[in-house]
Amino acid sequence: MPILKNWNNALPYDKPKALITGINGFVGSHLADLLVGEGHTVFGVALSDDVAHLSQCQAHVSLFYGDIRNSQFVESILSQVKPDYIYHLAGLAFVPAAEATPKSVFDVNVLGTLNLLEGVRSSGLKTRVLVVGSGEVYGHVPQKDLPIKETLSLAPSTFYGMTKACADLIAHQYALSFQMDVIRVRPFNHIGPRQSDQFACSSFARQIVEIERGLRKPVLSVGNLDAYRDFTDVRDVVRGYRIILEKAKSGSVYNVGSKKAQNIGDLIRILIKLSYIKKISLEQDASRMRNNDAPMLFSEISALKTDLGWEPKIPIEQTLHDLLDYWRGLIK
Repeated sequence: MPILKNWNNALPYDKPKALITGINGFVGSHLADLLVGEGHTVFGVALSDDVAHLSQCQAHVSLFYGDIRNSQFVESILSQVKPDYIYHLAGLAFVPAAEATPKSVFDVNVLGTLNLLEGVRSSGLKTRVLVVGSGEVYGHVPQKDLPIKETLSLAPSTFYGMTKACADLIAHQYALSFQMDVIRVRPFNHIGPRQSDQFACSSFARQIVEIERGLRKPVLSVGNLDAYRDFTDVRDVVRGYRIILEKAKSGSVYNVGSKKAQNIGDLIRILIKLSYIKKISLEQDASRMRNNDAPMLFSEISALKTDLGWEPKIPIEQTLHDLLDYWRGLIK
């Protein structure tokens, strides 16, 4: 049976219990901060004991360590916690890594989701589950179909997108076949403090801080600057998840994004403007270029705004400022 390393007896156990898979990741840690700040009883599942991202709230959460690919591990957690809500964030999210290790990514993103939903079903719990997918499920979308609506067919163009489409369909089928209380979200690009520098904006921010610290020449290594993507602050995203899980109709699906197409090159210019060093040149790195890179992707979020009143609030300039400050705190 999994053991909680820090079962916190001071938590408000008379309140609804939320379980976050992938709690120690980029998005999971921000969600934990939000829920703890609002007084929720929070449990988390983490694959590793690296909980640096949870420094603000770790004293107020109870953590399980283990792998959601292990169905017995998942079933044991559910029997111990009996959560009212599950935010299913655990997964491998870096698109190039999915192409390099397809089986591992499939096992985590697809079988992990299946294990979780089957665990809830077989336990008889009436838990409400939010399955977090990705805008990558839509694949390359013709300009005539932009912005992307939830009604657009799933046609992923990457292995990562395929795994998230599979998980999305599994979640839909569990809601349909077993009348389970499952909701799906398809977030587009989200950025902010704590994001890995595997991802473009965080990589740019880290490089700029290294330039500020005199640790590298004033040259930024970049990939495709012509692409347009839909960027939302991670703190707005997790606020959306909380609203959706608490208020959305069972079986529903929502895009989570900004409804804006932002040019990657423009984001770099904002980061340089916010930097202490203004003269920074750009150098394209072939290893940062992606095959199958769609020129433009952005979401339609009118359903989420109309149904539940959510829309992003944090301006991109604030997000990038906070991202730079995050790396300034790490790189001395």
